[in-house]
Amino acid sequence: MAWPKHPKLLLVDDEEELLWSLTERIRLARPSFVVKTACDGQAALERLTVDPPDVVVADIRMPRMNGLELVVAARSLRPSLPVVVMTAYPAGDVFEEIKRRGSIDYLEKPFDFERFLSLVEGALERTEASRGFHGAIQVQTLPDIVQLYALSNATGALHVAAAGGDGVIWFERGAIPHAVAGALVGTQAFFEIMGFRGGRFSMDLGAPTPARTIELPWMELVMEACRLHDEDHRDAPEVDDGWTLVPPPASQPPSQRAEDTPRSRPRNATNNAIDKENDMANVKDSLSKLDSIDGFVGACLCDSESGMVLGTEGGGPMLNLEVAGATNTEVVRAKRKAAKALGLKDDIEDILITLGKQYHLIRPLRSKPQVFFYLALDRGRANLGMARLTLADAERDLVL
Repeated sequence: MAWPKHPKLLLVDDEEELLWSLTERIRLARPSFVVKTACDGQAALERLTVDPPDVVVADIRMPRMNGLELVVAARSLRPSLPVVVMTAYPAGDVFEEIKRRGSIDYLEKPFDFERFLSLVEGALERTEASRGFHGAIQVQTLPDIVQLYALSNATGALHVAAAGGDGVIWFERGAIPHAVAGALVGTQAFFEIMGFRGGRFSMDLGAPTPARTIELPWMELVMEACRLHDEDHRDAPEVDDGWTLVPPPASQPPSQRAEDTPRSRPRNATNNAIDKENDMANVKDSLSKLDSIDGFVGACLCDSESGMVLGTEGGGPMLNLEVAGATNTEVVRAKRKAAKALGLKDDIEDILITLGKQYHLIRPLRSKPQVFFYLALDRGRANLGMARLTLADAERDLVL
């Protein structure tokens, strides 16, 4: 083994029952491990400075200090500290695409304990020369960086500087509403930035977005950016990209003028991105018809096979539709599995979830059963009959 005789493991999660359960199982499976726990990032950072661990396993969404902020702070103290990131909000194909590039280990909740041990032991064996986090926080691809900030539900401006150009990507509670790169804005700017090959990035947390030019969910954006990158570099030799976190920029607002920002080479697959945006506009139009329903809170269109959210409408601080849509794909899958186990030769028309203050209505499309509408309504003002009729009308107008 390449790790210490008694490796120190720091588990960080705001779910105390999970921490207790994991600790007990680790002690039984790996008696030589010394396990410490913390319920939030701030407490973990205090433990880390007093008694440095050999590896940290941290959830992304936590109170006081989230997992991403913990990683940044921990790496500033110990640049080579191995880290495994946990999340209960998997992004389906996006995870698989980024894992294929081998930059960051993600542990998706709920997880298999053997998988957990495998990642922890792999992190212990990782050296500074191996792939993963390096430096204060260094990763090999921009999709890693974007995914970490999206999963941590961040709001702010991500400044990216590279030899080929500069750009800014804005986040709003994990979504990506706007991007600028030279004269490019919106999705074209996002894809341009994601094509940069190595450089520096910094996050101006809390910075509000100055405009809204992107409608695509962040998962769609990252997947398309990865595809474009693969097309552009299919025949190119492998290059070890490196992205390093630098201190946040000065208070000077990010420029959006073409003459203030160096241009990098134009992308050669922009037309494909425009076609995809037209498809998303059709999805947006269909979803916008639902906000006329009495008691409307929010709605989204989801793919139950990949867990990907194809479009959203409403929601706001009351309801994170990216999370609601992605996690309710499991509800649809479970219902189909139950119907199959019972031998029911029938299709799901809709699934109603009744909460204390809301109705949540799930309706698979007749033309594409793997895709479903997810609709949230205020229970005190909703008319379920009219909601079902309006959903049917929205489905008839939807073209995928």
